[in-house]
Amino acid sequence: MALTAFGEVLAWWVVLAVLNILFISTVSALELAMVAAGALIAAVAARAVHTASGARLGGTRRWGAAVLAWPGAVLADLIRLWWITARALGGRLPEGSLKSMTLAPGTGAAWACALLSSTPGAYVVDVHGTREAAQESQTVVAHFLTDDRTRLEGVLTEGTRR
Repeated sequence: MALTAFGEVLAWWVVLAVLNILFISTVSALELAMVAAGALIAAVAARAVHTASGARLGGTRRWGAAVLAWPGAVLADLIRLWWITARALGGRLPEGSLKSMTLAPGTGAAWACALLSSTPGAYVVDVHGTREAAQESQTVVAHFLTDDRTRLEGVLTEGTRR
C-alpha cells in the first residue's frame, strides 16, 4: 500500500514538474527548487483527493475507440463554439442545456466523463449509480452547448440524450 501511494505521488510529481518546467522561459536553480516543491505539494494533494474520493478507472470497454474519436469531437465542438460566438456577437444568446445520457455497459464513468468534459461542447456534472455498477449502464448528467452529437458521445453512450 505504501509503495503504491509513493508510486502515485511520484508519478504526479514527475508530470506536474515537467509541465511546469515546460512553461518556464529560462530555468534557474531557484525556479527548479520552486517547481520541485510546488509539484510535490500538488502531487500529495492529488493523492489525498484520489484516496478520499475512492475514484477508480472503471471499465475499459471502448476506451480505444473513444480516444481515437476525441480529436474529432474537439474539432467539431470548436467549430460549433466559433459559430455560437459569432451568433452571440450578433445578439443571439446561446442556450446550453443539462441532459442525461446512459454510458455503454463496461464503460468506466471516470475516464469517460473526463474525456467528454475535456471537449469544448460538454461538461459532465453528475454520475448516477454506484462504483460497483461499472459493468452495468450508468447515467451521466452533462451540460451540452448544442444538441449536436459527436462521434465521441456515440462511442461512450448507448442512445440519445434525454
